[in-house]
Amino acid sequence: MLLFVALAFAHPPVAVEKVGSCPSGYSTSGDACVPGSSARYAVAKVGSCPSGYSTSGAYCLAGADDTPHAMAKTGSCPSGYSTSGAYCLASRAASGGRVPPTALEKVGSCPSGYSTSGAYCNPGSSARYAVVKVGSCPSGYSTSGAYCLASSDASGHAMPRSGSCPSGYSTSGAYCLSR
Repeated sequence: MLLFVALAFAHPPVAVEKVGSCPSGYSTSGDACVPGSSARYAVAKVGSCPSGYSTSGAYCLAGADDTPHAMAKTGSCPSGYSTSGAYCLASRAASGGRVPPTALEKVGSCPSGYSTSGAYCNPGSSARYAVVKVGSCPSGYSTSGAYCLASSDASGHAMPRSGSCPSGYSTSGAYCLSR
C-alpha cells in the first residue's frame, strides 16, 4: 500500500490511493481518487475515524475547514500531534493555499528541515514538502537522504506512482506530480 501524506481541508485536498469506492467529493482516476471542488481532506480508514473526521467508505473525511491533519499512527505520535485512536492528529490545522509539510514516517535519517520524533520526521518551520524516495526524485525535487525534498514552496505535490497518474497529475519518473 502506498502512503500518501496530505493536510486537512484548510489546504487543498490531494489525490489518495483508491481503496474500494472513492470517498465523498472524490472521483476515480486510474488507481487513485482525485478531489473535486467540494472534496475535503481524506485519509485511509484504520479502525474508527479520528476526532473531527467521519467515515466515507474505506476513508475518513475531515469534518470542517479547520479540522487538523490526521495520519495513521506508527508507534508514538510525533511532537505536535496527539493520539486519536489509530491516528496521530495535529495539535491544530494549518492555513494557506499550498500543501505544506507534515510529519513523515522515518526512513533512515530525516530530510533537511525535519527532526526525529520517535518513528517520525517532524517538519521544522523552514521544512519543505518531502516524500519517500523511489528511484530518482521527481521534477522540482532533490535528494535528501531517503527522501525527495521540494526545491521550493511552488513545487507541485508529489506522490509515488502506481499505474497511470490521476487527472491533474503528470508522470515524473516513479512519481505523479500535480500540475
